[in-house]
Amino acid sequence: MFDARRTVKGAAWSAVERLSVQGVQFATLVVMARLLTPTDYGLVGMLAIFITIGQLIADGGFSQAIIRLGKHTEEDVSTAFLFNIGVGGILYLALYVTAPWIAEFYGEPKLTDLARVLSLSVLINSTLVVHRAILTAHIDFKTQAKTTLAGALSSGVVGVWMAYAGYGVWAIAGLQLTNHVVTGIALWILSPWRPRMRFAKESFSRLFGFGSRIMASDIFETFYNNVYMMTIGKVFTAYSLGCYTRADQLGEFASTNVTRIVKRATFPALCSLRDEPDRLAGAFSRHIRYYAFIIFPLMAGLSAIAVPFIELLLGNQWLYAAMLLRILAIAMMLFPLISVNLMVLEVLGDSKRYLRLQLASKSVGILMLIVMLPFGLSAVCCGLVVTAAVSLLIAIIGGGRRIGLGLLVQAKAVLPSLLFSAAMYGAILLLLYVLPSEDSAVRVVLGIIAGILVYLGLALAFRSRDLRDLVTLILK
Repeated sequence: MFDARRTVKGAAWSAVERLSVQGVQFATLVVMARLLTPTDYGLVGMLAIFITIGQLIADGGFSQAIIRLGKHTEEDVSTAFLFNIGVGGILYLALYVTAPWIAEFYGEPKLTDLARVLSLSVLINSTLVVHRAILTAHIDFKTQAKTTLAGALSSGVVGVWMAYAGYGVWAIAGLQLTNHVVTGIALWILSPWRPRMRFAKESFSRLFGFGSRIMASDIFETFYNNVYMMTIGKVFTAYSLGCYTRADQLGEFASTNVTRIVKRATFPALCSLRDEPDRLAGAFSRHIRYYAFIIFPLMAGLSAIAVPFIELLLGNQWLYAAMLLRILAIAMMLFPLISVNLMVLEVLGDSKRYLRLQLASKSVGILMLIVMLPFGLSAVCCGLVVTAAVSLLIAIIGGGRRIGLGLLVQAKAVLPSLLFSAAMYGAILLLLYVLPSEDSAVRVVLGIIAGILVYLGLALAFRSRDLRDLVTLILK
């Protein structure tokens, strides 16, 4: 049964977790970026595709399958745990053995030892998949908030100390591993569930039947996302890759985090509405409007103030990242809308169509990468904007339209937020152009203030329903 109060409470704790953790990680990033170089981050970025795909394979899509089941048996979760940890161990050994080949591919000898150390995160995370899935299924984000915050704080201390002590790229490795280890220990201590050595074929078949398609889709999406970093690292330089990864990460702080906060809390509740099409369509319609009202101005504003923002935050050595962020932020405006349309299929249990849509949209992205690569890294980022627009169209046709939320319906829903954001974007650029001060802090602060005033002013002037609904929801 849909429990609105429990869902809102879950969303609140999900927000606390993500925002507190991301706040700590953001502060850590700022400090470490001033002590390290873009090349250091570029070296770690070269390994991202291997580590992330390893973690997804170790998960096997079982986490989403457990959450969707709602009521799961002890055999279900124990089977998932044994699968996860077994595959995680095999993958770690595979990455350990192939590390020299990875280093040879990039022409970076340092990557051999770095890959072998960072690959430990695959093994560690494989022991935590079921714990997180059970807590999420019960909408218990309070416990998860405690564990992830402990990991972020401890890893931040270790990472900053190692960077200050001159460990270079190994400071980033130390930060990541400390985060995984401390989070894992805290999760095992605070979570009441303990695995039992039970492996049931029926449970495996049921979980794998749904989860394997989600896993395949997530692997393809991760490969697509990281193939950009792999290609940039191979074709350009570690410095260029470091700037790209920082621009991408800063953009995701706003776009991806809001999406994850809401999805984690609402996905279990939305699954309970899959047999009530009218209520399900209404809930998704509100998601789309709220995402647009919040994310559009955030990303448009970030794009507008990217240069003084990066200069103030990270220093002049990262200014190339600012140029990339101005473009990437526009693409990231659409990511939450793509996610919510695909989530329709996850709720309905149509993992086959989910996978097909992901294959189609990511194929467009790879094609754009091939086309834009000869024109430079900025052109590659512009290609991502086109890819995001096409991917949204595919997701709406294949996902949103299944519950009556077609292209015209969604366009009408987000148009006011889009127009307000465009006006805000233009106002910020105009202000920064005529502003006599070259001080980065002044330009960032005035740009933010101007953006807020213009956006909220337009929303109030045109009596935005989204603003009214969000204020009412918050006050409740």
